[in-house]
Amino acid sequence: MKSLFDRTRVYAVAGEGSVSAEGADGIVVSLADNGSLALKDGCGYDDFDALCRANAQTDAEILLYIPTLDEEQRKLLAHCAIRNAMWDRILFVSAAHKTLDALKAEYPEARISPVCDDNMVRPWIYAAYMGAPAYLMDAKEILLDADAWGSPTVDRAHNANVCIFAIGADDEDTVKALVRV
Repeated sequence: MKSLFDRTRVYAVAGEGSVSAEGADGIVVSLADNGSLALKDGCGYDDFDALCRANAQTDAEILLYIPTLDEEQRKLLAHCAIRNAMWDRILFVSAAHKTLDALKAEYPEARISPVCDDNMVRPWIYAAYMGAPAYLMDAKEILLDADAWGSPTVDRAHNANVCIFAIGADDEDTVKALVRV
């Protein structure tokens, strides 16, 4: 029988100079509004292409947070992913549901996921409707909504047959509390 820890996956947060998820299951990266990776010295889509190239020969996944993107920006991202054979290992994550809708319409095979924030009401319903593989939210938010028997947010997402990835756990106590939830 698997324990909760057997189902836990570890994602590295890409930082300055970090282009691989060595020792981790994947990488979490953000794309800034101007199209650059939100790394300290990120400078454009070339950075994302380099990140894909660096991880193409590994099993690592990339959780890519994207802001509102226009058609040309979505095409650049898709081409980076496809060219480096990373398409099926990238999860495009956004709080901008119109960007996710457009990405899914243009690339039906794209893996997408909504982020819970003030722009999206009941994102687990949207995730289920879009066939999204995951529903991401800040780890602290899950814990704020949790009680001794489990989190209502977690329950609502699971009832909609949506898996939750919690990001933002930056200390051991938060991680332990998330596992309990």
